[in-house]
Amino acid sequence: MQQRERGFSGWYLRLGAGSLVAALGLAALGYVPTVRLAGPEAAGAMVAGIAASLAAGLVGAVPLARAAGSTAERLPLAVMTATALRFLVVAALAASVILSGWFDRVVVAVWIGVSYMAMLFVDALIALSIVHAVRGQQT
Repeated sequence: MQQRERGFSGWYLRLGAGSLVAALGLAALGYVPTVRLAGPEAAGAMVAGIAASLAAGLVGAVPLARAAGSTAERLPLAVMTATALRFLVVAALAASVILSGWFDRVVVAVWIGVSYMAMLFVDALIALSIVHAVRGQQT
């Protein structure tokens, strides 16, 4: 069975949807424990932390989606670029949100870390499907 080819927008939408589903799942699973442990005002900090990781994931998805239409030799550079962009964006957003003082710093930091790792896992699974699709196109 031959896999349907996807362009940049198809892969970007897949990566973005995966990150969004992960973000919504984390918010749903984490709301009650966050509110019970840190109080009702911590829900905003949880959302801010997840949003920072989601934004970083969406920026990091660009090089991966672009690489889907190229050769297998370009994939390692695309993965490294995506990882670096993702980390730089989340670091900048984390510093901004934590230093702003708008939210509980500990709750924001915890949720940035948890959501970053969860979304990174989801993106890695989708990146593997990009690698398989590119390799399949070249054989």
